[in-house]
Amino acid sequence: MSKELPYFKFFTGEWLNGDITLEDYELQGLFINVCSYYWHRECVVTYEQLHKKFKTNLLVDLIPDFISCNDETNEVTIEFLDEQFFEFTTRKKKLSEAGKKGVLKKKQLANVKPPLNHPEAIRVREDKEKIEIIEDNIPRFSFKASLMDLGLNTVLISEWLKVRKSRRLTNTETAFNGLKKQFDLLDMEPKEIVKICVENSWGGFKAEWLKNKENGTKGYSKDNRATTTRSERQQFD
Repeated sequence: MSKELPYFKFFTGEWLNGDITLEDYELQGLFINVCSYYWHRECVVTYEQLHKKFKTNLLVDLIPDFISCNDETNEVTIEFLDEQFFEFTTRKKKLSEAGKKGVLKKKQLANVKPPLNHPEAIRVREDKEKIEIIEDNIPRFSFKASLMDLGLNTVLISEWLKVRKSRRLTNTETAFNGLKKQFDLLDMEPKEIVKICVENSWGGFKAEWLKNKENGTKGYSKDNRATTTRSERQQFD
């Protein structure tokens, strides 16, 4: 309550012309403090709570001219604050209901599709058609199909793809083009090269690796580690 409405209306004219100003300043100060406490507690306070809060017998001097006390429930009433509280809660309820209606209306409008001949609907269709045309004209690359075009059978391809997957290598068109360049450097069939790659668990391939192997050294060794890239070392490490 105090966060939503941390103050109540205080009309100086009514205060100065009211009977409370005929009392001494101590009682006036007590009354304004009682009002503040009453408002902070959302206008629900008992006389016992006031007595525990302020610990003064002057409270009885406020009854019944400035505050009222119900004999049965012992609840205190400050009329002008009750009127303000009722005004506040009523206005808050109306604003809340209006806000809910506004949110519901926005949701309803968001779900309403514009007519087919509406400019926005036409623009959306045209954009969608443009995207579809562009996507249809982009050639679809297949790493597996490209290897088959080089004469590899499906079994050998499947085995090599497993090796590449274990090495966390990507099967992109760029990767394939790089491999094919290396294949072309040797006078061997691609399927023979890939077979050697599978046997040696090579995820990638460079022509010099076979030359090293023929010379009795490992296709990839620590001697040429400094001249290899991180992705190339990853194929073995």
